[in-house]
Amino acid sequence: MRVSVGPVVDEGGWGYSVNLVQAKSVRDVASMLDCLSIPQIGDPFIIPKPEEPYASLCKTSPGKLKIGIVLDELTGVPVDPEVVAAVEAAGKALASMGHGLEHAKVDMGGVEVLSATTDLFFFGFDSRLDGYAQRSGHRPGPDTLEPVIYAVYQAAKNITPTRFIAATNAANLARRRLATFFKTYDIWLSPTTARVAEPWGRYHLSKPGVGWHNLIEELFKVPCQFTIPHNIMGTPAMSLPLAMHSSGLPIGVQIAAKPAAEHLVLQLAASLEAAMPWKARIPPLHVSRG
Repeated sequence: MRVSVGPVVDEGGWGYSVNLVQAKSVRDVASMLDCLSIPQIGDPFIIPKPEEPYASLCKTSPGKLKIGIVLDELTGVPVDPEVVAAVEAAGKALASMGHGLEHAKVDMGGVEVLSATTDLFFFGFDSRLDGYAQRSGHRPGPDTLEPVIYAVYQAAKNITPTRFIAATNAANLARRRLATFFKTYDIWLSPTTARVAEPWGRYHLSKPGVGWHNLIEELFKVPCQFTIPHNIMGTPAMSLPLAMHSSGLPIGVQIAAKPAAEHLVLQLAASLEAAMPWKARIPPLHVSRG
């Protein structure tokens, strides 16, 4: 789950990235969020949250919500038809619970927005690694860093403050463009990724031929199409394994809400978990299969 509350927000990522947990049940995610979303003295990001614990709220009804299905190719990546079908099925399940459902149109500004977010994520990355090097005694270089990380380390030296401000402005425009969605809808429903997990090795930090010049095209464009909007908007989102692909791999369906509405995401996730359970699902290759 991507959240907007508490110290799970990454100060090093300028508020654009977060760290929480991966869990098998919505209950466990809610319980962990209760543990981790407690503001600490000096936190730069403090978002209002409900007085009632998330673990309790996720067991209650969110009331009737208006849900927008998002299937637009936000970075130009076609969506697998089976992934589309899984999102539509989740939408029908929510509609059967009484929620309003429509297909929504969303405009992020195209793949060019990824250039801005990449500059934002990696501004100061070189000084961060230099700080680690000073403390550890290991100098950044091809012998201590993965090839792609080393290329990013070198490229980060050229992200000037002027370029950072330009990237911030571009992200602000994208945020306002994307956030118009929530003028009409309470919940964003989309694929987590445009296609299911690809063979091991498709995305990794030692991939030959990958550097700063093609980082977005090779590593970010495909897996980030439906997730980067929530980094930009600061909106809570959760990926649920609600269906299986004909390849035998799980299909992630993503739900998201306005900033600080984690409770709505958890409540809908719990409803979908009950309606489309995944707990007993075991993949063909699993430690439990002798």
